[in-house]
Amino acid sequence: MAVATAAEVRAYLPTLTGTGDDTLLTTLITRFDSVAAAHLGYPRQNDGSVSLESGTYVEILDGPGGRELTVCARPVVSITSVYDDPDLDYTDSADLIAASDYTLYSDEGRIVLDYNATDATWSVGRRHIKITYVAGYASIPNAIKHAACIQVAHWYQSRAHIGRTQLSTQGQSATLSTLDLLPEVKSALQPYQLASYWVG
Repeated sequence: MAVATAAEVRAYLPTLTGTGDDTLLTTLITRFDSVAAAHLGYPRQNDGSVSLESGTYVEILDGPGGRELTVCARPVVSITSVYDDPDLDYTDSADLIAASDYTLYSDEGRIVLDYNATDATWSVGRRHIKITYVAGYASIPNAIKHAACIQVAHWYQSRAHIGRTQLSTQGQSATLSTLDLLPEVKSALQPYQLASYWVG
């Protein structure tokens, strides 16, 4: 599901009638998704995209010791596999953590080993943990959708200047940054900012 639809953006553009520019609006919506996700700290998905929409991530993390570790992208939809492997091979079934041995806290991106797990603590060491998981929004929060519509409407109205860095008129020069996020859009997105846990 896209962060917004062309029809939703058109509601923010009262002078725009018809669907003739829907292809452009859809392109700008895709652009917003990528820009907003990067702004919020989302890493690249396994297919190379940067998106707020749900997708597959593969993270290699340092073994933290203790019972908890945190992945970067959130909310976590599901975990495909977790390896805790000091040999850094990530293929031995003996190093695969059973789903019954941990609890996932989706919104926080936390994986907590159960006290009665086969190994009740994560190992300690560089790049010991490999996690494959699905994260992102299957249903886009209304605040993000609203921010997307505001930003895409702004880009659409400024489309004549996209790609230009300066605009001169009547002897005055203004610096343009038409692909930057608007301050009010950044404020709307701020509650969804991710902490930086990504290590590759």
